[in-house]
Amino acid sequence: MVRQEFKLISGVLLMVVFLISFYTASASSVEYSVQSWENSPPVGDSLAPDPLELWQVSPLMLAAVMLVAISPSLVVPAQIILTGLGLTMLNFRRVNNKAVLDNELRGSIYSFIVENPGVCFTGIEKEVGVNKGTLEYHLGMLRRGHKIYVFTKNRRSFYFENSGRYSAGEMEMLSVIRNDTERAICGYLYECPGASRNDIVSFARLTCSTVSWHMKRLCDSGAVFPTKDGKFISYHLSSPAKKIVEMISDQ
Repeated sequence: MVRQEFKLISGVLLMVVFLISFYTASASSVEYSVQSWENSPPVGDSLAPDPLELWQVSPLMLAAVMLVAISPSLVVPAQIILTGLGLTMLNFRRVNNKAVLDNELRGSIYSFIVENPGVCFTGIEKEVGVNKGTLEYHLGMLRRGHKIYVFTKNRRSFYFENSGRYSAGEMEMLSVIRNDTERAICGYLYECPGASRNDIVSFARLTCSTVSWHMKRLCDSGAVFPTKDGKFISYHLSSPAKKIVEMISDQ
């Protein structure tokens, strides 16, 4: 008899906590609408929502979830309702890694990154033909699904497949060589190793100061190294850079 009364009191207390937390959440919320982002991604500068942190969850809801966990005598339906409500409030969402590429557009973006390692955001936006907001959304999904790796340098982001195929040094070289001018200079040095700065100026049809700026970037990345003979300086491609130029040329 006492045990039955305990079960009844526990159930009543649980429902009271549930109703109070529901009323509190309803009273403090603002009007909003919900739309699936999976099939109709946002446009503009919107980003996919991030899961709520633990401290952002209502204390009453946390207490209710803990009560369910430590009270096996509570009825099963109440456990199911509160657990489902708690997961919804925590914005719980599980994405299967294999399902990340099921979206046709997202799969196209991923394939483009695989075929063009080191491509920047604007390069993907231009070549794939997708607006900024939609691209941000799909890149975020690919990143959360561990499909891509984002290499950041000088506040710019460059995208690679997340396969361990490229070392940090190779990613830095690719991010530099993807620039049209620097790719052309590397192609020239591949064909004409040991070229001087004046040779590169004549080839690229740029000013000396502009060529010096590009050569510094290439040397800092490890793609190019200078050789000094007295006052004469010649430039050569590093072995990894030669492989990258060959790879880009085959695309």
